[in-house]
Amino acid sequence: MQPNEVRSFPLRRRRVPLTATLIVLALAVAPVLTAAPAASARTGPHVTARTGVLIDTADGAVLWQRDMHQAQLIASTTKILTALVAEQAYPAKKVFMVPKAAENVDGTRFGYQAGMRVARHNLLTTMLMVSANDAAETLAGAYPQGGRAGFLAAMQAEANSLGCTDSTFRDPSGLDAPGHRGSAADLAILGRALLTRPELAKIVATRTTGYRWPDHHIQYISNHNHFVGYGKDPGALGIKTGYTVAAHSTIVAAQRRGGRTLIAVALGTDHMYDDVRSMFAYGFAARTPADATRLGRDPSAPPASAGATGGPRLPGGSVAKPHSRSEDPILQRMMSTPVPALATAAIALLVIGVMVTAFSRSQRQ
Repeated sequence: MQPNEVRSFPLRRRRVPLTATLIVLALAVAPVLTAAPAASARTGPHVTARTGVLIDTADGAVLWQRDMHQAQLIASTTKILTALVAEQAYPAKKVFMVPKAAENVDGTRFGYQAGMRVARHNLLTTMLMVSANDAAETLAGAYPQGGRAGFLAAMQAEANSLGCTDSTFRDPSGLDAPGHRGSAADLAILGRALLTRPELAKIVATRTTGYRWPDHHIQYISNHNHFVGYGKDPGALGIKTGYTVAAHSTIVAAQRRGGRTLIAVALGTDHMYDDVRSMFAYGFAARTPADATRLGRDPSAPPASAGATGGPRLPGGSVAKPHSRSEDPILQRMMSTPVPALATAAIALLVIGVMVTAFSRSQRQ
């Protein structure tokens, strides 16, 4: 009996270090599986703008934001809404008479002179591509229900109907008029709506085009939005930039990759292109959270009347229903865990399995 008892002591001593090893490995793997998703969630784009937001155009889901509902100066990104109202209010073939107020407007002008006759498409093109304030004033001043003031009321009504909740519009060009304010969230909503209008979407995505003046000479113009105009960002779709001394640079940008389109908004920045590129790099590498906030209403729904005084409003902080696939908390944890973390865990578990197998074989010998 003694030999058997003697052989049992080494066996017990061999179990102790193996058990300790398994415990240490388990403790090492657990933080990887549990902490990695939280660390990933804290990682965001490098953005210098005062406020900003990144959304998926498929459903308006917010992928990243910074004070997105804070209203502030938005400069010529205002012209996104000006274009939405003008495209809806006026027939495609309408020809406008340039008023004196447009010729004398402050800021960027294309060079229209009072009395010139200009087609709607040409006004939309110069307003969106080269930010022509004289084009914006011409479109606003011709509004049949109250002229410029009526056009501004229609802008506010259209914004409200699309689900904007933070903005007040007092100038069709985006000059720093008293009370003229907008938020990153609302501009994302407006940008999403513009991309559903084929004529407008084509204009903002154009790098350069020939413009025919009333005397028939052609002037070639390039898009002031360098995100599109420079051709360095594949999939760039627009949309609009702006600048005033007080507002600093503002931008609403859109990009499409692999069948997915995102909109990035940066307000109050001196590095707008770097900001939106960082947002896009972050967004296209990220999944949309199941509980992400959705902004605005579906812009493909029937538009509100441009002459209306209001419309249905969807709060910007609406929350989408979780996708059924994400209702399983284990699956959701796995899907949110970065691939390197999962790989590390798999290797650790493989090592444990090899050690357990080797131990089992040693006991049978």
